Amino acid sequence: MNWGHQVKELVTRNWREKIVSLVLAFLFWFMIKAQDARYAPSYPMPPASARIPVSASPAPPQLTPVIPPPVQVPSELEPTLSPPGAVITPPAKAGTAIGGAAGL
Repeated sequence: MNWGHQVKELVTRNWREKIVSLVLAFLFWFMIKAQDARYAPSYPMPPASARIPVSASPAPPQLTPVIPPPVQVPSELEPTLSPPGAVITPPAKAGTAIGGAAGL
């Protein structure tokens, strides 16, 4: 097979999909170009060295955030923690196997 035949096959194989993809690519390019032209500034931007920096001023006192005090939890609702090394297990009854405890 020569290269001319390969090029012809490349162009003619799946030609509908290729035309659709070209049309979609053109439409996307046109939409992006239209949006870019729509928001272009009508005056030239000054160079970065000529821009005046904006200094940050502190917020007025009426705008400072106020954090409410934490809510006090009653003593009867406070959790109690066991010592770090203690393992709490219920006492095992004599003669009770795992199968009997699981109800099997």
